[in-house]
Amino acid sequence: MQKQRTFVCWLFCFLLVFIFSSGSVLSSEGEKQKLFATVDGYDISEAVYLSALQVEAKKRYYHGRITDERLAELKKDVARDLIDQVLLIHEAERLGLVPDVKKVDLALDQFDQRYAKDEAWRKDRGRVLPLLRKQFESRELVALLEAKTRSDFVLNEDLKKSFYDANPELFVFPERKKISLILKKVSPSASSEKWQSAEELLASLADRVVSGESFSDLAKEYSDDETAFQGGDMGYQHKGMLHGDVEKAMNELSIGVVSQPIRLLQGYALVRVEEVLPAQVISYVDSEPQVVQLLSRKLSDERWIGLLSKLRNDATVIRF
Repeated sequence: MQKQRTFVCWLFCFLLVFIFSSGSVLSSEGEKQKLFATVDGYDISEAVYLSALQVEAKKRYYHGRITDERLAELKKDVARDLIDQVLLIHEAERLGLVPDVKKVDLALDQFDQRYAKDEAWRKDRGRVLPLLRKQFESRELVALLEAKTRSDFVLNEDLKKSFYDANPELFVFPERKKISLILKKVSPSASSEKWQSAEELLASLADRVVSGESFSDLAKEYSDDETAFQGGDMGYQHKGMLHGDVEKAMNELSIGVVSQPIRLLQGYALVRVEEVLPAQVISYVDSEPQVVQLLSRKLSDERWIGLLSKLRNDATVIRF
């Protein structure tokens, strides 16, 4: 039963291929179906829209209740996506893009093999396979168009330097602190007495450090962390690298001051800040690979969003 439901869900997706056919959309009795929208003369039936809505609802809210607000948002998204698919495929065809036949054949073969033992698939295979091919061809066309659009830009030195200068916060090496650690491990399921014992041990170690004993020597003797052999030296850490409670204590400590015992999931810890390296601006030369990566992503997104916006603005869309 679950397998059949999965197949039906797939079938809903494949029926969406009808949005790419021109002329009227007909029912099995030859009567004109109720339309959801017409996009530049191409019809999207209400049945296709409702099928897409059902599929997307199951994807987003399979285990949750759909509120009126979420349903309104879902309907808006599905309608936009259906219309966009028509526009994108027509644009790909206008540009003379052709789907990769080998990719389409491979996708069809994989799907056919996957559902070869499914009774529903064997029954409807002959009817659905041509529609499925059209669906895969359409998907391939959109992928080709997106790849072409997103790569249609040229980076030069002026663009890269302008981006670097306009976004200084992106090219900064964050403040780093050299941290030392002593960890006494305690099983999460251990008794409260064992947790208290670990806390008291680390409190006594903190007092010994304050009295002048070497943090490094105590870490080698008492710490259960993997850094024990090197005196608890964790190297340089920046924001976001450590456990939240450890990071909070680290931010409140002055250089050379040992913390009080910090309770963690795996036990108790002492930390000490040994050195602070302030944030440093990364030069343009050293930042160039990152500049290229970030700027390319920005321009790529702008090209794609720009194409969608133009297609939507130029299209004649009639909603019913």
